[in-house]
Amino acid sequence: MVAHDAGTGRLKAAIEDLLNHRRLSVEDAMSRHFDPAFRQRTNGVWETYAQAGQRITGLRAVLDHATLAVLDEHVSLDRYAQRHRIVLAMRDGSRLDIEVFVFARLAADGRFLQIDEMTCESA
Repeated sequence: MVAHDAGTGRLKAAIEDLLNHRRLSVEDAMSRHFDPAFRQRTNGVWETYAQAGQRITGLRAVLDHATLAVLDEHVSLDRYAQRHRIVLAMRDGSRLDIEVFVFARLAADGRFLQIDEMTCESA
């Protein structure tokens, strides 16, 4: 079920800016979509705003293009939930196909404050 409000597509827009819009720096993309107090937990491992930026910088170095399809999304006040499938086409020709389950909190200005996500390989 996709919520029909200003939150729809919020995480997809962030991922597009971070991974595909290379004219936008990682720093600019991060500040556009993530609060400075942002924290993310992926499969049980926490990272800070700075660590997330470093991870994205490293991924950009080996990634050709990311394609994301939103499967489910819901926004309610400062709570955000989404399930998406992302295909990462790497520069070496390999591909990663991942399904991602996200629960998040949004800051007052609408940027992500915290993301909890679990990933699994798509079939």
